[in-house]
Amino acid sequence: MQPPVVREFRHILLWPVQLRRLRSEAGSSAYWDVLRANPGPWKEVKDNLLVDDASCQQGYREFVYFLPYVQRFLYGFGEADAHTPSSLHMFRRDDIATARVRMHDGEAPLDFRVERARLVFFYDVDLALVALEISAQDLPLDVAVDVMDRFGRPYPPYWDGPAQGAHCTYQVEFLGHDGTLLAASDYGDRDKYVSLVRDIKQTPLSLHWEYLMQPLVPAYLGGGQIQYYQIENKRIPIMSYLSFDDPDALTRGDFARIGFAAKWGPSGTLPFATGFLADFEEKHCYDRYWDPQGPGSFMNTRYLFCGVAFAMITKHEDARTDLLASFRHQFFQIGLIANFHKGALLNLSNRFSIAVERLRVGDYESVREFKRNVREALELFLRFNHRYWFHEISNQVLAADLYGRWTHQLGSDSLYSEVREEAQDINQYLDAERTRKASDNAMRLTVVSACGMVGTVVTGFLGMNLFSHSDLPSGNKFWIFMLIFVPTMVLGLYTVVVSKRIATFFEALSSERLSWKEQFAAFRQIFRPPPAKRRGRKRVAGGDEPTRRNAGHVPRKAAGGSRP
Repeated sequence: MQPPVVREFRHILLWPVQLRRLRSEAGSSAYWDVLRANPGPWKEVKDNLLVDDASCQQGYREFVYFLPYVQRFLYGFGEADAHTPSSLHMFRRDDIATARVRMHDGEAPLDFRVERARLVFFYDVDLALVALEISAQDLPLDVAVDVMDRFGRPYPPYWDGPAQGAHCTYQVEFLGHDGTLLAASDYGDRDKYVSLVRDIKQTPLSLHWEYLMQPLVPAYLGGGQIQYYQIENKRIPIMSYLSFDDPDALTRGDFARIGFAAKWGPSGTLPFATGFLADFEEKHCYDRYWDPQGPGSFMNTRYLFCGVAFAMITKHEDARTDLLASFRHQFFQIGLIANFHKGALLNLSNRFSIAVERLRVGDYESVREFKRNVREALELFLRFNHRYWFHEISNQVLAADLYGRWTHQLGSDSLYSEVREEAQDINQYLDAERTRKASDNAMRLTVVSACGMVGTVVTGFLGMNLFSHSDLPSGNKFWIFMLIFVPTMVLGLYTVVVSKRIATFFEALSSERLSWKEQFAAFRQIFRPPPAKRRGRKRVAGGDEPTRRNAGHVPRKAAGGSRP
C-alpha cells in the first residue's frame, strides 16, 4: 500500500540558542547593535509587522489575533512610545534559496524551497531564536515524516555507518538563487565530532548550521563578537503543516508518526507500544475542528502536540489558503513565544546552576562573585516574569488552547515553577547571609560599646581635665593628641578583632550555671587565639568558623546545562 501524498508540506525549525555575554571590546551592550554593525548576510527588519507583507493585509490579521501586551512584545511600540525599547529585534536573510536534502546514501536528493530565514534577539535576555522554513508539494508521507524526523538535527548522536550519521540526513546542501553551493553538512565526519567532544566537552554543529548562523559563531570555535551555545540538544523544535486530499484516510499509526516526528513504518503499525499510545488522542491531539465522520466537510483539521514537535493536518483545497496563512503567521508567532519561554527559562536555570557550581564558601572573591552573579540573574528573572511570561496571549479560543497545550508539551510551565523555586532558594540564602552579617556586626558594636563604656563612665565621673594643656604650643598639643588617639584606635580595633571572644566571655559571665573557674577560663580565651587560627587554617570570608567543604547552606543546584 502506497503512503498518502502530502499536497502541501511546510516545515519550520524554531531553534533557541544561548548567547555568551558580550565582551567589553565589543563596544555595545546589545547583540543586535553588534550584528547591525557587521551583518554579513543578515538584513535588519525595520518593522516586524511588515516583514512578510508590506501591504499589511496579512499583518493586520496577525496583529489583531493577540492581546495588547503580546502585540507590544511582537511588534514593538508606536511612535508615541518610541522611547520604550522594543522587546524583539529581528533580522532576515534571503541568500539561501534551496535546501537540497539527501536522506540516505545512494538516494536521489530532494529540493525544498527555503521560504524564510529569521534571526530574532530578545531585549534583556541572552537568547536568540533562529527560524528556518522549507516547503515542498506532492511529497509522499513517508518522505515527509522522514524529513520531520531527520532534518532538524544539529549533530548526529551516533553513526549507522562510516559516513552515515544516525537519526539525521545523509547530507544537506544550501544553494543560492543561481544554484551555487553555499554550504554542505558534514554529518559523516565522525572524527570531527568525536575529537571536539573529547577535547572541549561540547556538542559541535554540522557545517551547514554554522553557515546559517554566521557571523554568529559557536562558542567552541572562539572568535567572533557574538558567540552561542546550544540549549536544545539532539533535536531542534519543529512545527509542520501537512495537507492531504483526504486526511480521513490517515491511520492512527500515521497520526502518531506525524505527531512525534518518529521513524516511518507501515501505516497499519504503531511507532511505539500500544500502552504508551493508549491516551494519544486525549493527550496529544486537539480535535476542536476534527470530525471526519461528521456531516460538515470543514471539520478536517487536526493539531498534534508531542514534545518539541507541533503538526497541523488538514484537507488540501487549492481555493482556500487561509489555513496555511494562519499556520505561517498566527501559529508561527505562538510557536515563537512558546519556544522563547522555554529557552529563556533554561538560560536562567543554567545561570543559577553555574553560579552555584562556581561558589567556594571559603573563598572571599568566590563568595562576592557568586552574590553578584545571582543578584543579576534574579533581576533578569524578575524582568522576565513581568515582561515576557504570558499566561494568556489571545482572547481567541483556538489561540488560547494552542498556546496552553504547546507550553505544556514543551514543559515550560513546570520549568517555570522549578526556576521560580530555585530563585526563591537563592534569595533565601542571600537573605540569611545578610542577616548573619548584620547580627555579627551588631554583636561587635555591642562589645565595643560595652568595653568603651568603662572609659566613658570614668571620664564622665571626673567631670574635669586632669591635666591642663591650654597654655602649651600647638605642636605639643598635636603630639599629645596623637599619643592618646593612636593607642585608643589600636585598642578599639583590637576589641573588634576579639569581639566574638569577648562576647563569649560576657555570655559565660552572665550564666549562673558556670563556676567561677569556668568563667575565668572564658576570660582567658579572650587573649588566646582559637585552635584553628593557631594551626593556620583558612577562615570563611565574612565569618569566624573554620572552612569546610560544605560549610553553611548552599542553594540547590539548578537543572540545566553547565556551560558558562
